Amino acid sequence: MSWRAQELFGTTIPVHWPGPERPRVHVILDTEESFDWRGPFRREGFDLAALRALPGFVRRLERFGIVPTCVVTYPVVDSAEGSAILRELAADGRIEVGAHLHPWVNPPHLEPLGPRTSFAGNLAPELEAAKLAALSARIGETLGVCAEVYKAGRYGLGPATAATLVRLGYRVDTSGYPHRDFSSEGGPDFRAMPERPFRFGPGARLLELPMSCGLLGPLARSSALAASLESARGRRPGLAGAFARMRLLRRVTLTPEGFELPDLLRLARALVARGHRVLCLSLHSPSLAPGNTPYAPDARACAALLAKVEAILEGLLGELAGTPSTARGLLRELEAAEGAGS
Repeated sequence: MSWRAQELFGTTIPVHWPGPERPRVHVILDTEESFDWRGPFRREGFDLAALRALPGFVRRLERFGIVPTCVVTYPVVDSAEGSAILRELAADGRIEVGAHLHPWVNPPHLEPLGPRTSFAGNLAPELEAAKLAALSARIGETLGVCAEVYKAGRYGLGPATAATLVRLGYRVDTSGYPHRDFSSEGGPDFRAMPERPFRFGPGARLLELPMSCGLLGPLARSSALAASLESARGRRPGLAGAFARMRLLRRVTLTPEGFELPDLLRLARALVARGHRVLCLSLHSPSLAPGNTPYAPDARACAALLAKVEAILEGLLGELAGTPSTARGLLRELEAAEGAGS
């Protein structure tokens, strides 16, 4: 069974930021262990060496005024080296910290390992809650931080996630991936979710900051065709690939991983032209060092990826006159506006 957007988010309430119409730009870094993305899910066998590249990456962002939100997995904060790196960066205000639940390496280990249980939203609600509570507690113990921002590993939201997040004190979710359908893998179907931020969950207390993603090409306005192609990716990937190669219709996500700079800038321009005022640049921490992901297989590719991050930010903050923010900063700005209007 795959959860659809309505089952994940329920009633959604669009939100709008006050003040200048400049887009807000924030960075979400999935700060996680390195593992074989093509292999089976394992409790062990991961590596944390790529975390040593995090301070250098943060320094690259500083010249843009960007403070990334590092959503962290359990192995990262459970390791002495990983927690020391994060603690120093967080203490100086150079990063903000959130939670990133990889259920296969996050206690309690009660579920069978497999593709379906790699999406935390597919677990029994009490097990999903126990895992997130364990992660939240470990973040607090090692970093002295009360995490308010969440991103589900593999974008694996479930119908019980929102209530669990509210109960544990989370305020912002960044798991939603518009135009994506993971149902062929047993994951959620986000095709019907809004592209722009909204409130949802019990009492509308959660702010959703979706991945920045959109459709490019002459056929991008055909929502029915786009939905059909996305649904076909798991069953007939050649069909979607053919449309992309002909540049008739392709889905682009605002990440340096797997997308070329011209398309990324084209996407950002299109989103801003459509009224988007929040742009999320996202990537995975293992890509910051060579040899950990398909996006940075060697030193040359890794250097190119990091240069692409800088070029994207130059476009977002320069050409598009964006202003740096963070997930928590966006929440605080929205709350201030809501309070002023009440």
